[in-house]
Amino acid sequence: MKHLLTTVILLVTLSVVIAMLADRDSIKNPKDYRESYIINDDENKTVKHHYGDTLYQYDGKTVIYDYFGGDDEYISSLTHSNIITYRDTIALDTCVVNGNGWYHAAGEILKFSIGVDTVYYNFKHLPKSVAPELELMPTVFKEHFYAHTFALSDSSWNCDFKFRVYLPDRIPAWTKQFIATMIHNDLQGLFMDNKGADKILKEYYGIKTRPKKINGIDASSKSPRQIAGHFAKEHERLYRKEYCASENMGPKYDYMFEMFPAWQSSDGKFITYRFYTYYYTMGMHGFMEEYYLTFNNVTGHLLGFDDLFRKRDFKQVVEMVSKEITKYKRNYGFDTMWSAWIKKDELSSNATSIIKEVRHDTLYYPRPALTNRGVVFSYQPYEIAAFSEGVRHFVIPYNQLKLKINSRY
Repeated sequence: MKHLLTTVILLVTLSVVIAMLADRDSIKNPKDYRESYIINDDENKTVKHHYGDTLYQYDGKTVIYDYFGGDDEYISSLTHSNIITYRDTIALDTCVVNGNGWYHAAGEILKFSIGVDTVYYNFKHLPKSVAPELELMPTVFKEHFYAHTFALSDSSWNCDFKFRVYLPDRIPAWTKQFIATMIHNDLQGLFMDNKGADKILKEYYGIKTRPKKINGIDASSKSPRQIAGHFAKEHERLYRKEYCASENMGPKYDYMFEMFPAWQSSDGKFITYRFYTYYYTMGMHGFMEEYYLTFNNVTGHLLGFDDLFRKRDFKQVVEMVSKEITKYKRNYGFDTMWSAWIKKDELSSNATSIIKEVRHDTLYYPRPALTNRGVVFSYQPYEIAAFSEGVRHFVIPYNQLKLKINSRY
């Protein structure tokens, strides 16, 4: 079967890449719990089990980060991971990880980095599940979740669509239209190499006050789950259009959209959301995007440099970002100054015209956003660093900047 070799390479590569992403200081178990064999006495046969990374050991117990926590047997950002505490080969406790982030083991403390923020847990007292994003929310928001899986045949890959957003009880029309716009754009890029994507994204600027159909639906009148359901069907339709006619086993195509509130002004006028998207199309690894956007919560206006800073301060702000990038790159042996801007042919985001700002028609800058820690500027994988370094966020503290908007709202 023509995908067999790809499958083998994929599994081996993903195991290596994900292991590399674990913190260097994580404690390694001399018994090598990352891949082992367990004897199943009931059926008298050997079963291979992947344990993941050993994070901490105490009182004869070993805490493991297990990537195979979901229903899908292949590792991806779409599956739930587990943190499992073992005594020898007996699992004593399991903690389900909800959401996506970078984890680090520091002694008995587990640190989850979610964007620019970090949530801390104790390995000796892990709950039944952790959801770091929920602990970072500025106030009470309601979850809207939708998932859809399909396959061409019984022997084909499962293709997954997952949607998870947290929104206020009364959802402004612009919010739902923005969600629909972004997913529409993402699917366009997933199946059609982003043909026409600029037009899709530019439409957002005209739908804030007047409802406009997006991919055939008026998103402003739909619930978040209805919007997700529509685009899940569109995801499957585009896939079947691409692969059904030629074979009964197309490649695995996964897509995920997540949106979480990260900051809100005290009067509710401004809000920042953190977005996380994931795409997988049978390559050596999937591709993720993580970015922050700040909106006027009443009008839906997307804030940028000119909304947050005086025009005369633009040069000073980007120079500060450049210094932060240079400081980061020096940890990897680079001794030259790095610029905050990116050339058009170096951009890797599927939503460039939304999450970037262009100056002089050729230089693109990350769109600034307000967070609890300061103003964040986000770079996607490959834009200034290798894929294994992930998304890079650079935060400039508020006390170093002069803002038009009061960050202490």
